[in-house]
Amino acid sequence: MTEHVPKQSRPSRYVGMSKLDKYEVLQQLGQGTFGMVFKARQKSTGKLVALKKLIVHDSKDGFPITAFREITIMKQFKHLNVLQLIDMIHENSEDTKKPGFFYTVTPYISSDLNGLLNNPRVRLTNPQIKCIMKQVLHGIDYIHNQHYLHRDIKTANILLDWFGVVKIADFGLARGYHGPAPVDAAAGAGGGLVEYTGLVVTRWYRPPELLLGERKYTTAVDMWGIGCVLGEMYKKKPILEGKSDLDQADMIFRLLGSPTPENFPNADLINRNGVNLHVDYPRTLENEFGAIMTPAAVRLLSGLLTMDPRKRFNAAKALESDFFKMEPVACLPEELPKFEESHEQDIKRYKEEKKRANESIGSGRPPNRSLDHSHYGADYETPRKRRDLAHDNRWRGERRGWGGNRDWNRDWGRDWSRDYSRESRDYRDYRGSRDFHGSRPWQNQDYRDTRGHWGDGPHANGGPHPYKRNPQDRSSSSLYAQTEKTSLSAVKDYLIDKKKEGGADPKAKR
Repeated sequence: MTEHVPKQSRPSRYVGMSKLDKYEVLQQLGQGTFGMVFKARQKSTGKLVALKKLIVHDSKDGFPITAFREITIMKQFKHLNVLQLIDMIHENSEDTKKPGFFYTVTPYISSDLNGLLNNPRVRLTNPQIKCIMKQVLHGIDYIHNQHYLHRDIKTANILLDWFGVVKIADFGLARGYHGPAPVDAAAGAGGGLVEYTGLVVTRWYRPPELLLGERKYTTAVDMWGIGCVLGEMYKKKPILEGKSDLDQADMIFRLLGSPTPENFPNADLINRNGVNLHVDYPRTLENEFGAIMTPAAVRLLSGLLTMDPRKRFNAAKALESDFFKMEPVACLPEELPKFEESHEQDIKRYKEEKKRANESIGSGRPPNRSLDHSHYGADYETPRKRRDLAHDNRWRGERRGWGGNRDWNRDWGRDWSRDYSRESRDYRDYRGSRDFHGSRPWQNQDYRDTRGHWGDGPHANGGPHPYKRNPQDRSSSSLYAQTEKTSLSAVKDYLIDKKKEGGADPKAKR
């Protein structure tokens, strides 16, 4: 899969970036407009990574502006629930006049939420949904407080690793945000101060203000997408599947009711796209979701799917929802089942499996249930059963040397520290005393005492905390060692050079 690299000297601007031969490419995971993604293994450590090959469609265009933004933005993020950039690779082209190929390197994540929801063998329970949603909200809260918009929130961009930790990914459409950050639950989204392009957010997750043509949008565009994700986790399919932008707006009005000056003020003023606002639809959200969601979940969904962006829940307000306080509370990330690898590109295979299963039922043959997770059903709602299942070795493997996945290196779990190191204090300070794991009393305390231990509950005084840190977030590991000193500093110099040369046009559309 790797390309032949001719023996030639590299320009000085590339010195410090890694070479592709340091990685063993295992398989191609997918291909998009701006790049191809591969699953690979770092030869020196055996750790799995994802390589994204950046595509330059026309050498005259220079380095892609989307890739430029994605790299520079990801370099600044250091949060447990945000995918981290750990390395950059440069490979020379056979044509010496071309700059060659660039790859971003991120930790390999075993599943994305879109793949899991389409996997017929995965059925998420209320504690599991709460756990995933809480992590997503903490991640997006961090992004917004760093003054960035993600602008492409959807299930395919929400990853779930082997240890139950959620990672928000794909910052190809992300942009610096110049409005007020939603610092607390009462802040709201605020008003937009700068015009951005409206050609963002996948249609099924696009909020009504973008469909109407608003350009001065805010962090509220991401919160609408999170609302769509919440509904999708219960329905196991997108909740608003419009066939066009006009049809998408019509589907939103059918769900939330007709737009009025009370629920969507100034809609007629920002309607540049000819959306029909003069419709007469009753509100159906509560009836449609009330049968599959608890009342608290419906209230959270309603707050996230509010037509008026100024009144839409921000992440801080959503985290204060009764949905996370009422029993059954969110399970811990490590209590999530060890789901089989499920990605967006597996959906076609799942549909074929479902078709074969239906044919088997029709023919009288029992369907294959070898990987069915149904035993995590109703009994999983109770804390005692949840604790028992969390230590079930059929799913957990050895606690410090993980098994169960032939592609997973057993050494990944061996050198974990028992709590987050001081290198992750930015994440700790950001979260403060927010109740991350639920409403259990000891977890409402501050997460760490002055010695760096977690809280004053059963896991204090240096005891093992159930939320073990992910090795992908250990900045001192061998995989991260070159990040700040070599590869990323080298690509920073390269990007600055390209910007000066006009490869990344600063006047390009926002």
